[in-house]
Amino acid sequence: MDLVVKNAKIALESGVFVGDIGVKDGKVASLSQYGTLQGKEEIDASGLIAMPGIIDAHTHFELPIMDSSTADDFESGSKACCAGGVTTFIDFVTQEKGHSLFEDLEARRKAADPKVYVDYSLHMGITDFVKPSFEAIPEIIRMGIPSFKVFMAYSKEGWMASEADLMTVLEITRDNGGVMGVHAENQSIIDKCTEQLIEEGRGTYKFHGKSRPHCAEVEALKRVLYLAEMERSPLHIFHLTTGEGARLVSEYRGKGVAVTAETCPHYLLLDETMYLGEKGWLYPSCPPLRFKSDSEVLWRGLEIGSIQTIATDHCSFTVEQKEKFKDDFTKIPRGLPGCETLLPMIYTRGVRKGRISLEKMVSVLSSNPARIFGLYPQKGSLAIGSDADITIIDPNEEYTMSAEKLHMKAGYTPFEGKKTYGPVKYTISRGEVIYDNGTFTASPGRGLFVKRFRKPDVF
Repeated sequence: MDLVVKNAKIALESGVFVGDIGVKDGKVASLSQYGTLQGKEEIDASGLIAMPGIIDAHTHFELPIMDSSTADDFESGSKACCAGGVTTFIDFVTQEKGHSLFEDLEARRKAADPKVYVDYSLHMGITDFVKPSFEAIPEIIRMGIPSFKVFMAYSKEGWMASEADLMTVLEITRDNGGVMGVHAENQSIIDKCTEQLIEEGRGTYKFHGKSRPHCAEVEALKRVLYLAEMERSPLHIFHLTTGEGARLVSEYRGKGVAVTAETCPHYLLLDETMYLGEKGWLYPSCPPLRFKSDSEVLWRGLEIGSIQTIATDHCSFTVEQKEKFKDDFTKIPRGLPGCETLLPMIYTRGVRKGRISLEKMVSVLSSNPARIFGLYPQKGSLAIGSDADITIIDPNEEYTMSAEKLHMKAGYTPFEGKKTYGPVKYTISRGEVIYDNGTFTASPGRGLFVKRFRKPDVF
């Protein structure tokens, strides 16, 4: 064997056992009882947990926005992924008006390829709903990008899809092995609430959440779920935030609709009271933080399988970028950093708190996103022949979450000061150790663009 991970507590979605993982030519070659394998390189993982590499299927690195850009580019963002045990991330291509999907995809690849530490892919964001865009979808799918994002909001930016646009994308993705994902918010409700708040003199960051209320998400979900049912098309919900929304997804799954849903750590672990804190202006995201009661329903949805995955929606802005517009929630950059803290926070607040099992964590952070987006079993698995993407954590080591020790460029973390367990000790990508107890052993550009092909009826 080229590499053997010895005496690890191996966590799979199907169960947990102690044993060795053998790696040959960048692939998993053996799962065996402890002491039966030898390798040119060996890692003693006694007392540690080894699992399939984490997949963050929702990041925004190097994203131009509001005459600025996100704090993390592809280099710093993928380096933070590496330190956080994320071996694959999926970012976005956002189509510009008048551009073809192909030229924007090419530009995004050129930006990412020389910089990435870990493997990656891209969702295709459609904003120009014209015939050439629709005609390009089948070819984009054949090129290995089967997931498409459309917005049910952002009308002022010119991104918002009409119901006819939603139906068209649902039909084309259904017939060509793709899946449509949505940002589900009702823009008219947002506009009404925003206008009213500003008229009342409540335009600061403290009222950001009230400008995008629960009903904005729930109404949009009802609309798009009905369309997916009517079109008999797969559908993915990005960043689900509300308890009502989780119940709707569960209802439509029960009716046979092929809908999957993602939620994010900040919706599980934080709530709207963060806006009232000393630095509440750091916390606006889109959609906003909700109530503690919503978080409980989201955790329950993960436990029972009506929500299939957790991703970060990593969209980092610096403290200075946020503070500049704290008195105007319509201008404050919306988004939170999270790719590096995803695994330890879900392990600490999910597994150790008994909200989900270790096996379920592997499902929602690795195996399920691989299935939904066409990476399985190349990624998200430790089956023989899968890429040897392995994340190893120390489940018993306790530390305090601190932005000073992180590699994300925002300069803060929403989880500052939280008691945390499960720091990443080793990140292994295609059989190569790229993070070793705090030391990066890889360079920018070693990550590969991974083509994805969805299998029918993945859920």
